[in-house]
Amino acid sequence: MSDDRDTLAATKLTRTEFAVVRAYAQGMRPVDIANRYLLDPDDDDALTESQAIARILALRDRLVQFALQHDRTDIADMFEALRARSDVGMTRRVDALSSLEQLGQGRPQQSHEVGLWFGPSLARRLIAAGLLRISDLTALANRRGSSWWRAVPRLGPKSADTITRWLIQQGTFDSARPGGWVRPYVTPPLAAPGRQPLSAMPLTAGMPYPVPLEYMQVTVEDTYKALNDDVHWVREWLARPTLQSHTLKSYRREAERLLLWLAQEGLTLSACDAEVLSRYATFLQAPQPEPFWCGPSAPRDAMHWRPFEGPLSASSQAAALRVIRALLRAAHDAGRVASALPSALPSALPSADVAPRAAREPALTAAQIESFLEWLGRPDDAPDANDRRHVALIAAHLVRRGMTIGEAAALRCTEPLRSDSSAMWAPMTHALTVHWTARGLDPVAVPEAPLLAPLRLPPTDRAAARHAAGALNGYSPSGLDQLLRAAWRDYAREVGMEAQPFTPKMLRIGSERFKSDKRFIEPESRLQ
Repeated sequence: MSDDRDTLAATKLTRTEFAVVRAYAQGMRPVDIANRYLLDPDDDDALTESQAIARILALRDRLVQFALQHDRTDIADMFEALRARSDVGMTRRVDALSSLEQLGQGRPQQSHEVGLWFGPSLARRLIAAGLLRISDLTALANRRGSSWWRAVPRLGPKSADTITRWLIQQGTFDSARPGGWVRPYVTPPLAAPGRQPLSAMPLTAGMPYPVPLEYMQVTVEDTYKALNDDVHWVREWLARPTLQSHTLKSYRREAERLLLWLAQEGLTLSACDAEVLSRYATFLQAPQPEPFWCGPSAPRDAMHWRPFEGPLSASSQAAALRVIRALLRAAHDAGRVASALPSALPSALPSADVAPRAAREPALTAAQIESFLEWLGRPDDAPDANDRRHVALIAAHLVRRGMTIGEAAALRCTEPLRSDSSAMWAPMTHALTVHWTARGLDPVAVPEAPLLAPLRLPPTDRAAARHAAGALNGYSPSGLDQLLRAAWRDYAREVGMEAQPFTPKMLRIGSERFKSDKRFIEPESRLQ
């Protein structure tokens, strides 16, 4: 376990540390406590009053955390105020300390909040990424494998290595402990163990794990001879020189998924009728058993390679079925499928017609969006922060009206924008005027200047190259995206909202997109 206090929370207090908290709860002077229990023997200088109190309160915080790990909220609440104001309160706290001292180190639970087991700095980063509980962290690690930490902003490989080792210590799916936490392929990022190579395997119903198309081995069993012939034909079909590289990868992925599923079902391509394809479409919605079919993205020659990362979205299902349609059409032309199926496919594939995309996305209410926009319009004391709020307000309004982040970042001063009658249009135009003034920009004199650009550049070589002298570059799409996400986090913290995942496109979910022009540009209306 790391010694970094920002990486993992401290464990149970020592006997000396319990004595410190007990003495403080009984009313002993902090300086006397520090000189008796906390002073380093090699240190000639005594601790000051403020230093002594700071150390004692740090121990108090660890004790409160330890109590919460054991679900003793009554004791945790008791020590939030710590110092007793009466003999009864003092006695209760001392008795509570004695009961805590008898407890062993607590065991983490999936339902525990991350703040109970990780340091404050790390807990804030996890919560900002939507990882509120240990179960959220475990699910992310199992979904994305050893690279899970790349989904958490400002989390480096060293902290991720410590967290991963901690998760592994709690148990794995291969251990005797029921309800293990992380799968065997979740390894510490800094461990870099030798990757277990994938072995070729016959395509059969009893294969222990799936293999990619190039690792499907020919078997001598007559039962699977027809399926092996299908594998050979699919390889020839994919070897056509007319296929582009991205098309080849898409076709290969869907073909090997279908072949693996047919093997598990004891079927071949020739059996693909409307009923079989309907079952396959249902399978794409939730591949089961999950450990066999699903896993994090991995090299194709790795033992933990899996054909799916998880259930496919509606759009991915539709794309997969389009490839299957093309494959079966080619198989029919080659005489491998008896009946021509394209006309029967639409009615046989109900999974492609599922809930619309917007209904599956996390959404904000109209009141939340309007409150966020109103908060962005408030002035900030720091000039740079004030300008970032103005830029965030402009970008948020444009996204709300249907633009993508990329389209908003690409706008120039010469491009007119379509206005509306909403109450937010006036604050946005005011914010844009203030932003241009802060940049010292005259949009009439420099019409090709970017609509939005940072006042100060980050001290990186990439930023210096992008904004070199004479270059007319504004915010990049990723920079604008990060700006909106940071503004949302500040807003949520200021209004006391519980942390939740946020993406800029959530601002436009449920809003009506203009149908006539994707960029919403109207020649007779100019935003100046």
